[in-house]
Amino acid sequence: MTGTEGASSVLIESILYETSKFYGAGVSLRSILFDKGLSKTLSLPCPVISVGNITVGGTGKTPMTLFLAKQMKEDGIDPVILSRGYGGKASEKGGIVSDGKVVFMEPYQSGDEPFLMASLLKDVPVCVGKKRIEMGLDAYHRYSPDFFILDDGFQHRQLRRDLNILLLDSEKPFGNGFLIPRGTLREPVSSLERADVFVLTRSKNRNLSLKRFMELLETFKLSEKVMKTPVFVCDHVPVVRGVVRAGTTNIQKYDLEEMNSHDVVAFSGIAKNDDFRRGLTEKGFIVKSFFDYPDHYSYSDNDLNTIVSEAISTGSKFMATTEKDFVRFQHKKKLPIDLLVIGVELDFGKEMNSFIQLVHRFITV
Repeated sequence: MTGTEGASSVLIESILYETSKFYGAGVSLRSILFDKGLSKTLSLPCPVISVGNITVGGTGKTPMTLFLAKQMKEDGIDPVILSRGYGGKASEKGGIVSDGKVVFMEPYQSGDEPFLMASLLKDVPVCVGKKRIEMGLDAYHRYSPDFFILDDGFQHRQLRRDLNILLLDSEKPFGNGFLIPRGTLREPVSSLERADVFVLTRSKNRNLSLKRFMELLETFKLSEKVMKTPVFVCDHVPVVRGVVRAGTTNIQKYDLEEMNSHDVVAFSGIAKNDDFRRGLTEKGFIVKSFFDYPDHYSYSDNDLNTIVSEAISTGSKFMATTEKDFVRFQHKKKLPIDLLVIGVELDFGKEMNSFIQLVHRFITV
């Protein structure tokens, strides 16, 4: 690094640091207003479970929301999902993505994640809109749910919740420890005070993840309440949702054991592309080439043509991408090579029943 480059780096770091201080001051003021009751918190007619995080980037909010919706539905408890609809045109005015039977919006309207949830869930309505209290009241009168799941709701303090689930990446629970834009924290670590349960995600070693997390908490000298908050640990397990055959646009069921070749050219535009690539390898795939794009990336025909050309040149019989990526181009282009669509499911191991029982306590009162 030259002297000029070093000086520029220091200047940028200084600007980011000062900006993060202003951001932090705004976040702190907002928290004080809610804590003192000066900003109103409103309730919906039935229990609300919030799924959120305190860092920018993927901690697994969508897999957790899907997990809760599916599990509670199996247990005879009817949910409705409320999401802001990040990146979707319907976010401002709000709307119904799905009534649990019919999906009414395209991804560009609803946002990637709400569309994905609406596509995967049966008999679970999905609604979007930044005014989630209004959407919640409308959804309650339409569908009479037993409870709401507030997707990405930790910072949405206008809506009172009965259970605050805070997701934290097991490797870097607080990112680099700095607030946006110098770091990835959306609010200070002290905000952990509001959580009812912590879930460490993407963990390959439960005991080690838990030990490191508790040691990290101690360094921040947080309240006794935070230190006694229940902590669960889960892993993100890749699952093949199915295959999109060449020349088609719909996912079909597919048995991996029938594959005579595990060579794939993979691509993704999610918060943690490396995790997707690593998951494919752990699943037994041989990744010949990998294309990584920014989160929520909108694929052009040229992008897809480049990936197809790479698959052909490497002799790969399959391409592979995430289900989040797939919904962004599903109806834009038919591919000439079979495409494997990969999803993520949560694995709590032996803690599964304990976690489900905890959730039940908050929504069946």
